[in-house]
Amino acid sequence: MIIGVDIRSLSKNPTGVGVYTLEMLSGLLAIDHQNQYKLFYNSAGKAAEIVSRFTGHDNVSVYKFGWPNKIINGSLHFLNRPKLDRLIGGCDVFWFPNLNFWSLSPKCQAVVTVHDLSFKRLPWTYSSKMRRWHRLIQPAVKLKSAARIMAVSENTKRDLMELYGLTGDKIEVVYSGVEKFKIQHSTSNIQNKYNLPERFILYLGTLEPRKNVEGIIRAFEKLDLPGYQLVIGGGRGWLYKKIYQLAKDSPVKERIRFINYIEPADRFELYRRAGLLVWPSFYEGFGFPPLEAMAQGCPVITSANSSLPEVAGAAALLVDPYNINDIAQAMKFVLTGDNLRNDLISKGYGQSAKFNWPSSAEKVLSIFNSLS
Repeated sequence: MIIGVDIRSLSKNPTGVGVYTLEMLSGLLAIDHQNQYKLFYNSAGKAAEIVSRFTGHDNVSVYKFGWPNKIINGSLHFLNRPKLDRLIGGCDVFWFPNLNFWSLSPKCQAVVTVHDLSFKRLPWTYSSKMRRWHRLIQPAVKLKSAARIMAVSENTKRDLMELYGLTGDKIEVVYSGVEKFKIQHSTSNIQNKYNLPERFILYLGTLEPRKNVEGIIRAFEKLDLPGYQLVIGGGRGWLYKKIYQLAKDSPVKERIRFINYIEPADRFELYRRAGLLVWPSFYEGFGFPPLEAMAQGCPVITSANSSLPEVAGAAALLVDPYNINDIAQAMKFVLTGDNLRNDLISKGYGQSAKFNWPSSAEKVLSIFNSLS
């Protein structure tokens, strides 16, 4: 069988969908030596550098096209052209690791991974441009036409069934995996590299409304533990300037630090050094950072909503993301209560061990093979 893979998400620094695509594809190629994989992307960026690690496989070929995103997306939406399977010389199945613009020949079966439906549940957390982008993709049409849909959590599966009227037999829940001890270099310079304080509370993720970074800052202001600083790491998303301004105007601004995008190999050591990870997102389809932190022995505070209770289990302290006092109180409990802290760390190791990429890749491969 020939499987096309949309790797357009790898054109930027891998976060979220990019990490998922990279890890799942790596897992698939480690166990599947029978099927042929054709990787498709239409702009360079980081993708060329990342794709080079796959070119050593005998069953992998890469198809790069230099068209700007606006042109190819517009053509796919308005003209239903080009047929992506024909662009890469034909394939039996085309896998899209996230909802995106596509058009395929009738004989080619689409498999799509859906990470979350926050654009439907919480449209206010998206810019007008991003809301328009999601409308143009036409999720309802894409999901109806797909041969199989992979949801990254039971919560996402329920959302798909409720919001799009899909039947459960078309949707397979395949959890993402978690990287654990992937430190491949000396971490002795991490403290200096990011100018880290001795004791700190950590947030890692994109700076955007859905992640509730403003709520974290406001909760930190209420935390009466002057020995701790708040370290905020992540790429700049929609309305990030509002977050910066809130920190700048904060009465504890001298204890709030932004360290921007974190190199993938560095984030594991950040988890290890942090007093806790605070991650009270308003909505998540899965959520990598809480599980990554657990795997590194970092206690976690996260939200009691969407997929997060499902993913975190009993290994995190769950809070109402809309309740600032709740978040602040939870941080104080973890930082001052040794028994609670040790309990969360112990349970975190066990919970994170339930999620691994090899197991996830095996499930994805079985879905592909069922379509042959």
